[in-house]
Parts: sequence; structure tokens; C-alpha cells
Amino acid sequence: IFTTVQVGFVSSTATTSHRIIPQQPTYSIAKMSKSNDIDHNDLSGISHNDDAAFQLVHSRDIEAVHEQLKKDGKRSIEYSNTVFLSTALIGVPLGLFVLPLTLTYQLAKKALNGGSDSNSDSETMKTSQESSHHEEVFPTEILPKSERKYDVVLLGATGFTGRLAALYLSQSYPKEKSNIKWAIAGRSQTKLNKLKEEMASKLSDSSIMDDIDTIIVDTSKPSTLHSLVNNTKAVISTAGPFWKYGSTVVEFCVKYGTNYVDTTGETGWNKEMLMKWNDIAIQTDAKIISLCGMDSIPWDLTVYKLKQLLNEDSSSSSSTEQLVKVECYDEIRGGISGGTIDTMITVAIDQNYKDKRYAFDPYHQLINGKKSQHKLKDTSPISIEKRETVIPMVNNGDAGRWTVPWMMSTVNSEVVKRSHALQPQSATDSTTTSTTDDNSKLEYKEYWVQPSFKEAFVTYASTVITAIALLNPLTSTPMKKYVLPKPGQGPTDKSMKYGYLLLSAVGHGNQGSIVESAFYFPNDPGYKDTARMVVESGLCLAFDEAKLPTKGGGFYSPAVGMGDALLERLCQTGCKFASRRIPTLDDGKLKSKL
Repeated sequence: IFTTVQVGFVSSTATTSHRIIPQQPTYSIAKMSKSNDIDHNDLSGISHNDDAAFQLVHSRDIEAVHEQLKKDGKRSIEYSNTVFLSTALIGVPLGLFVLPLTLTYQLAKKALNGGSDSNSDSETMKTSQESSHHEEVFPTEILPKSERKYDVVLLGATGFTGRLAALYLSQSYPKEKSNIKWAIAGRSQTKLNKLKEEMASKLSDSSIMDDIDTIIVDTSKPSTLHSLVNNTKAVISTAGPFWKYGSTVVEFCVKYGTNYVDTTGETGWNKEMLMKWNDIAIQTDAKIISLCGMDSIPWDLTVYKLKQLLNEDSSSSSSTEQLVKVECYDEIRGGISGGTIDTMITVAIDQNYKDKRYAFDPYHQLINGKKSQHKLKDTSPISIEKRETVIPMVNNGDAGRWTVPWMMSTVNSEVVKRSHALQPQSATDSTTTSTTDDNSKLEYKEYWVQPSFKEAFVTYASTVITAIALLNPLTSTPMKKYVLPKPGQGPTDKSMKYGYLLLSAVGHGNQGSIVESAFYFPNDPGYKDTARMVVESGLCLAFDEAKLPTKGGGFYSPAVGMGDALLERLCQTGCKFASRRIPTLDDGKLKSKL
């Protein structure tokens, strides 16, 4: 969480440099025993109905992904010696000075609240929408999705990310090039009209004022939600914190059979919604897919594709090879908005929402209610670490790369865990825990890659100092008031153009195979590309039903619910993705020309 805060602010004092992609040894493309060990540029032997789309989703040209980063002129952050020394000589001592008070305050707070733990959940839920007293929703008439007026409705359109999503929709799918029918929803007609004026101005098209409908919705007033969900195929929500503003929206979508996607990173809230509404979503055919932004589509789709590649490669063998270990290497540059910080503070610092307890982790629950036999263990690092990987483009030759923890890996691993749990089960009864073997366990690791030790040190130290400051009663208030952006504020359009995400990953199969992938997002991943991701997710549910890997309603992860259909949309609108097998010898060692 605090790493994200650090990205947006410490980076403002940093210098930038072109990301260096060194010359690397190339893998031998010699024939291997597996049928899919072919030149990554040669896909002529694979047939598909749509060759262009297939190339986007199943490309083997990882070098092209890295080259696109270079063509786009993306620059990694480098810190000056002044920043490095000030962090080491001023920031770290200051953090150590404040640390004892922070620890004392947090321990005292926990001790004082300890006696009321039994009531904490109920007190917390009093502020949650789903527990507010409103009349039960029982729709008397549900329109078939094919007869509904809108394809998608964008909720929270006047917020920071919602505005970006609305601009993306209007600019990427203008009426003269598409037949998408959509509307924007929010609490203020004045703000919605102002947003339409901005869209009309940017497109030099005044007809937008009449063509795009507005829906007035106050999520704290359930009576206003009927018009939001009853006449659209899918709701796209960017209105957070979701534990505070999203519960009734999910309830109405479920009961009206309306598909739903959002940008939340609140896995505890998502689990609560899953446990409460999954059975009804199945009955009404409502697909509910949360975490459709930077949290956590890139990582969820990456692991999904690595599994897919292993399955394809073992299609001719007697048993399917299972992915048992995955390592993700994140190269990220981006900013942060006040809304995101508000959510992080209310959930992680103030703890206004506390995760509920269940008999077992809801993300291990299958759609039929049984417990999945597939488990995930997150072993991501908690400190600075120098890594040497089998991915040449990441490894910087033989030098290795300095890494720090990516704190949002706790969210990403949860979403990957959900996808892993929903994969096909063995014939053995999944309710029996003794059936789980090593091949059904997935080890997940995630690293935030840094250019050098200097950047790793500043990033890690700043993360810790920020955490200490926000947890301290004397320093948290000034930070919230004078340092951190307020809700509705965020990175400028210009700064978001410099942002990017390059996610490289390596996966290990239980039969010794090694696969790798690269996934490139060309804009600020937390905002501009999150807006694109959530919009394309909504459109995917509205238009691509036949392409979806999972049929029927229920609560799904992005990868399980949309899979290649979503990846195709992302690659057609700016992303680049590739995956391939890393050739190995019979003893499991890498095959190289060196």
C-alpha cells in the first residue's frame, strides 16, 4: 500500500533515464520433445478463426514486447545522489526516531480495542451499505439482456478514475465508429453535465450532450439504484471505497441479472459480497467480476496464460503439466490519486472496514459451494533483494537486478489464488483436504524491479518511513492535510503519459518445463490504463459472451471470467503480450547458445 504512495511522491524528486535493454544471449530454437517448442515467430502451424486476434493473444515474440517499451520512449525512475543521501542521512534517522512512538501508539490502540473485538465487526458494518436498513430488492420484472437499452453504464463517472474511463469510452468508441450504447451515472447532475461538456470539447462534437444519457444515483439511497441496473447489460463502477459505496450496487446487479465490473482492490469486501450473493448471481445469470484495474488484471491474466501455455504444450502427453511456481517482475512508473489514498487510509490505517471471518477462505470456494483443492502460497519478499532470473531481458545479463517488495502483491496474489482455486478439480472429492498434493499448490512471488541499489534503497526506505508516519497520530494528520492529494485529485494528464507497466514472469511446471511471459501497458497503470482495463472488461461482458471461458453467472476473477476475450481487447487497444517456453535439457537446465 505505502509503496504506491511512495511512487507518486518521491518520484517527483527523481531524475529519469532511458531504460537500458542490454544485449542478451538468445535461446537455442533446436527441436525439443514437446510439440509446441517452436520458433516464437513461427505460428503458421497453428490454425485459428481470427489470425490477427490469435497473434495478439498467443504471440511468442517477447523481444517485441520489450522493444515496444523502448519505441515508446518510456523512462525508468532514477534517484539523484542528493535524494539518496537525504534519505539515508535524514529520512532513515527521522523514521527511527518516530518509530517507538508509533509502535507504542499502535499497541495501546490494539489493547484498548481488544475488549470490544466481539462487537467490532458489527460496529464496522454499520457504516457499510449492505447493512443499512433498506427494503429488500425483489425485482418483479427482469428484462433479458438483449432487450436492454444500454450496453454499459459507468458509475462514479465524475471521480478521478471515472472521468478517465468516460473520456476513454467517448474517444475510443465514437458513435460514428461503433454502436455502443452507454450512459454515465453519479450523484450530481451538474457534474455529469460538466463531464459531458469536456467529452464534447475534446471530440469537437456537441452532439455528445444529447447522445450520452445521465442517470442520477445515490448509492446510499437504494431506491435510486433500480434505474442504474435494470436497463443495462453491464455496470462499470469506479465509485470507491467500495465497502462504503459498492455493496448495494452489487446487490442490485445480482438481483437484476446485470453483469458488473469494478476497480476495487478491496479483497475483503469482495469476499463478503461473494459469500452473500454468489448463489443468487448463479440463478440470475449475473457475472460479478471485481478487481478489474491495475488490481489485478495484469498479474491474473499473466498467470492464466502461463498455465495455458503449459497445458497446450502437454496436450500430447498422458498428463497435463501443472504450474507450481510463478515469479513476477514488475517495472512500474505511475502516480496516485486522493481517492486511492482515502481508500487505503480508511481500510488499512483507520480500519473502518474489517474482513469478516468464514469457515474457510471464500476465494477457495468453488461456484458450487465446495472447497477447492487448489491452494496458493504467497512467498513474495519483504526486504531489498538482488535477484538473478532465467529471463535474460529482466536479468540484465549476469549482473542480476535489485528488487523491493511490491506491496500490492498481497492483493494480486489473492486474485491469482481465486483463479487458481477455480481451475478444474480432480475427480477426487474436493471437500477432503487430504486430496491436496504438491501439484495442486502454486507458489507465488512478486518483485518490484529497480534500476540499481540506489533506487531500491530509496524506494524501500521511503515505503517504511511513509508507513511509520501514517501510523503515527502526530504525523498522520499533517500528511493527510498538507502532503497527500485529496479525493478527486490525482496525477496530471501529462504525467500519466510517462507512466507504464512492464510485467515479466517466469513459471515452472511440475514436469520440469519453464515458461516466460511479458505484458506491457503503455500508460500510467493505476489510472489511465486502469480506466481502459475496467471499460474493456465491461464491454467484454456486454459483447463477448460467446468468447468467454466461463459460462453462467457467479462471482469470478478477471482471468476465469473473461480470459483471452479480455486479453484480446487489451492488446487491440494498446497492450502487448507474449509468452513462450524456455527450452531446457532433459536434466532441467536451460539450453543456451553460450
